[in-house]
Amino acid sequence: MRRAKYNWFDKQAALRNYYQRLQKDNDVTQITVTNHTADIRKVSLWGANSLVPLADPMFLDEETTESINVEKHPQDLAYNPVNDSFYSANQLGNSVSVISPHGQLIKTISLGVSVLPGSISPVAIAVNTKNDSPEYGMTAIACSLSNEVVFINTNNIIERREAVGTRPTDIVYNPLDDCFFTTNLVSGTISKLGVNTINNFPPIEVARAIGVNTDNGDLYIHNLKDGAINIYDSIGKFRGRAGSVGSDIVSFAFHPVNKMMYVGLNDIDSVIVIDPITFVSTTKIDVGSNPVALAYNVHNGLMYVGNRDNQTFTRINATHQIVDTIPLESFSLGLAISTKEDIVAVSNSANDTVTISGKQGGPTVTVNDEYYEYREDFQHNPTLMSHLKIVASGEDRINALQLIEKSVAGKETCQTLSLSSHQSPQNFGNISEVFDIDGDIIDGHSIWCFKINPKQVVTFLIYHKQFEMYSMLPDKSRISTGVQMSEGIPASWLETNENKPPDESAY
Repeated sequence: MRRAKYNWFDKQAALRNYYQRLQKDNDVTQITVTNHTADIRKVSLWGANSLVPLADPMFLDEETTESINVEKHPQDLAYNPVNDSFYSANQLGNSVSVISPHGQLIKTISLGVSVLPGSISPVAIAVNTKNDSPEYGMTAIACSLSNEVVFINTNNIIERREAVGTRPTDIVYNPLDDCFFTTNLVSGTISKLGVNTINNFPPIEVARAIGVNTDNGDLYIHNLKDGAINIYDSIGKFRGRAGSVGSDIVSFAFHPVNKMMYVGLNDIDSVIVIDPITFVSTTKIDVGSNPVALAYNVHNGLMYVGNRDNQTFTRINATHQIVDTIPLESFSLGLAISTKEDIVAVSNSANDTVTISGKQGGPTVTVNDEYYEYREDFQHNPTLMSHLKIVASGEDRINALQLIEKSVAGKETCQTLSLSSHQSPQNFGNISEVFDIDGDIIDGHSIWCFKINPKQVVTFLIYHKQFEMYSMLPDKSRISTGVQMSEGIPASWLETNENKPPDESAY
């Protein structure tokens, strides 16, 4: 036991001395490689002469689905183009969750201290989407029990709170007058929040849902008393009536291409299309069971209808034709679509999740920025290896490293190092100490190949001594090759050029 203990200490001391000598006698270069995909990827380093790509393919579009746990009872969702984030109103959690398009929970914003779950009750969200607005990107959350709208800036900080009518249930942003509007179910009022706040809306009993025509600023308001959908301008002047419906859940979405207002009616499993001039329902489209949310996708020009009972999207084109019906995961009410990428977010109140899905493009493998500078430098100034240390994240190991050398004539030699026999004796981490590489050269002909595991980060610490090729050239050759180095240029040459009269032909 004592002998084993002394041997361990001897090994540690020997390694410390070894690394002290390495760091004293060598340069150290760090290369970090990251696999962003869920698959094993082949990576090729160096190979500057043949311009070997880092990975093949370098970029990939993938269909991905990520479920994110949020706080209690998520309701409405909205997408903010300024900070490229989705926002979820968590009704019983009295909070707002901020989620990235890649399915990462960025922040949970508490809307205040409350004694009971849902005593603030955030239920609906809208975002300022006007580029030249002073508050572009401001997110507004209607809170149905605290009777207020909470404003969150793009840094995800609560900016202010404004009182509205009793029991706000829906909110929209109107870019025509740069204001937010809420429907207040109990007080039967419409609240207008913004710089231009002239509000002449008449009382609208049991006002439940609101939509906005972003072309002309008209507001479509549905009430539960008689089921009417009435249209007003942004200061409350009555514009027309689009009929009466029996649905308790009515959802609106404006189509920016055909300029029509789409209205989802959950009681008859249909979407009606309202003409913005005559306010007449021109088309009725049968969709899935219990449609409760609509959103327009700018990437494919389709209107998405979220059908809660059969968990599907009905997708409708600009001529009101159903393109297809696709399954979705874990949907109850909230629906939002990114304007930057083809990514859809839905919420599920039952299991407190937000699901992000869609086609996301990006690099398969990346490397630290300095790598390409090192590669070009080693191409012209080869370096002699002294030692290599490989540190990998996670438990999956890098099993082998292929060292490929291509000659000028095209002959290729390959040496494979088994890294399983190079596990670091110094600690229990995923580290390999590669001693067999001592004496190898990295230049324009050298290529290192290995397979990186899914979502793994691998760091190469390279101990090396570099050749400076310019120092091997005669003094006159250094001048003629254009190497701009003060070292090695004869003083007589500088003096000759300084005393030489200027060449008048150059002017």
